[in-house]
Amino acid sequence: MPAVPPRTDRNERLSALRRQMILDAAQRVFERDGLEKTTLRAIAKEAGCTTGAIYPWFAGKEALYGALLDASLQRLHTHLLAATSGGAAATAARQAIQAFFGYYAERRTDFSLGLYLFQGLGPRGLGRDMDERLNGRLRQCVDLLGHALARTTSWPEATVRVEQMNVFTYLIGLLLLLHTRRLKSLGQQADVLLDHYCHALEQR
Repeated sequence: MPAVPPRTDRNERLSALRRQMILDAAQRVFERDGLEKTTLRAIAKEAGCTTGAIYPWFAGKEALYGALLDASLQRLHTHLLAATSGGAAATAARQAIQAFFGYYAERRTDFSLGLYLFQGLGPRGLGRDMDERLNGRLRQCVDLLGHALARTTSWPEATVRVEQMNVFTYLIGLLLLLHTRRLKSLGQQADVLLDHYCHALEQR
């Protein structure tokens, strides 16, 4: 196979860098203004480019939002895989739960992206294809919680399917309380609550 010409390789690297700069700028603007109030002009200004420079990669702000969330969910999946590969079966569920919680506890922006909190409580404007792709990414992550539960427990598959959603719901609720500082106002600590929850699962 012939070597890639240096100029082509350099152009590809520059193109990837510009794309990432636009994504980084979009994330900052979404976090500051919310999706509905964000404009491509604001994103372009933040990225130091023109709006026309965005269109080769993204058709609009919804496409930018979807790309950011897609990348975030891929990172979450990789993080969960690394945390749940190997290890004792007895602690697999705990490792998966703590990994999921830890990922979003340390990444408030990713958590807001995942819950569409930059635009309200619904995926308005993302489009059916994009929304289905993002939901598929999320299902892969939730399924990893289920795989870990199956290793730790002797539950039948149908029960695992239900319980993985219960675990996911609990984690999202706890993270929402954490990031809105409700846990602190209630005098609770996330790590203590999470430990008690994991212990209860392991005893069932």
